[in-house]
Amino acid sequence: MPDTGRMFLCARCRVQVLICRRCDRGQVYCGRGCAGRARQAAQRAAGWRYQASRPGRFAHAARARRYRARQKIVTHQGSVVTGVGDLLPTEAAVPPIGNESGAVDAAAHAARCHVCRARCAALVRQGFLRRGRRPDPTTRALHDDSS
Repeated sequence: MPDTGRMFLCARCRVQVLICRRCDRGQVYCGRGCAGRARQAAQRAAGWRYQASRPGRFAHAARARRYRARQKIVTHQGSVVTGVGDLLPTEAAVPPIGNESGAVDAAAHAARCHVCRARCAALVRQGFLRRGRRPDPTTRALHDDSS
């Protein structure tokens, strides 16, 4: 019997993703680089927030002063370098490979894990697995004695 899976929408590109129980680590992004791009965007936003703060503005001004001190003073503009081989290749674009009749193969579109491509059960979860905690017998005994 196939493993159960969890279905979710990628937090960045909103693609529907199915992950089997073995591969599920609480992902919220699909495997197409969305996690890396989301991290870059978060770091860029943090940089903007820092640049907008008083210490960030002072650090930026000091860095700009050091940069200007390192630069050579140039009195004349250089000549423009012409590009070599600016023409595009003349080959035609390759058409996408697909089924000519448009028929959909049901076995090819069965529910499969987005990570390991293993078959998943037809019924899927939309939430995380909740692992129940066992009650601590010592704390329960303390509460029973106080009654």
